[in-house]
Amino acid sequence: MSQSHVARPIPTRGHRVRELVCLYRPLRDGAGRVVDVPTLALSTPRIAAATLTPLLAGAPVENFGVACLSTRHRLLAWHLLARGSRSSAPVSIPDVFVPACLTPGTTALIVVHNHPSGDPTPSADDARLTVRLCAAADVLDIALLDHLIVGDSDRYYSFNESGSMRPTYSGLAG
Repeated sequence: MSQSHVARPIPTRGHRVRELVCLYRPLRDGAGRVVDVPTLALSTPRIAAATLTPLLAGAPVENFGVACLSTRHRLLAWHLLARGSRSSAPVSIPDVFVPACLTPGTTALIVVHNHPSGDPTPSADDARLTVRLCAAADVLDIALLDHLIVGDSDRYYSFNESGSMRPTYSGLAG
């Protein structure tokens, strides 16, 4: 009896497949209470600022968020994308659009960040970011309605109102 040696493949570890899981949960404030916002259509920069400012209220550092909106410009989801320093927040252009791609029913976005100084005047970096976001939104065919900067005392800056973006709020039927 002779034994033949059969070559057996050496077990190798393959690539592990990861599953993307998207979970939605109620937004909570610092005290653990669920945050409620009005169910208004965010049909103007003023309404959008009034609705979204409380989501960034009282932050001692710059925060950058993305509001995913329905066809009727109602808030579907809020994503806090970046927490930064007192003077800036790092923002990746692709990361801005991920929430829109993962939130069912999203047809439009509003991006918003705060200026902890209370002065919503945009910096040159804010203006450059807006140009880049508009270009990316065009490529992805997602409506970028506005880039809002919120300050204190209900002050805000709207790149849409200033004419730095294509007007996109118009034509909304309540």
